[in-house]
Amino acid sequence: MIFRRFYTIQSTKSTEELRNSLVGQHLKVHVLDFEVKELNGDVKIIPHAEDEDHIYTLPITRLRFGKSNKGTSIKMVSKPRRIDIGGPYLVMFFVVFSLLAGIMIFMFGQGKYNNTGFILLGLSVLVFALLWFRLEMGYFDYIRKIRNWVKEHV
Repeated sequence: MIFRRFYTIQSTKSTEELRNSLVGQHLKVHVLDFEVKELNGDVKIIPHAEDEDHIYTLPITRLRFGKSNKGTSIKMVSKPRRIDIGGPYLVMFFVVFSLLAGIMIFMFGQGKYNNTGFILLGLSVLVFALLWFRLEMGYFDYIRKIRNWVKEHV
C-alpha cells in the first residue's frame, strides 16, 4: 500500500554468495539494531526493538534473489511491522474521511458551509503533511539506510 517500498538492486555475485555474505550480519541504523535472517526461503532484515519503547513504525525488509544476465537481481520490499501499522492507518483513515467530508460539503452545502469545507480540507492536508514528515524522519529514513547498506554489501 502507501507504506511499502520496492527496489531492485543488481549484483555480479551469485545467489549463494549473497546469501552467505548477508545472513547473520547486523546493521545499526541510528541506535537500533537490525539482523539479517533467512526465514521461509527469503532473506529478511528484521529490527530488534524489544527494549525500545519510543520507536513507533519500523520496517521489515525482504530480499528475494533472482538470476539476471550479469549475475543476480535482488528484489527488495520494505513494509511496516504488523504491530506498528495501526497508527498510520488510523491517521490515513482520518485524512481520507475529512477530505471526503470537505468535498461533500462543497458539493451539497449549496454555498452555506464553505468555511467548514475549507477547514476540513485544510485539516486533512495539515494532518497528512505531519504524518508524512514524521514518516520521512523515521520509517522511510530506516528504509533508505537499509537500502544503502544492502547496496554496499552486494
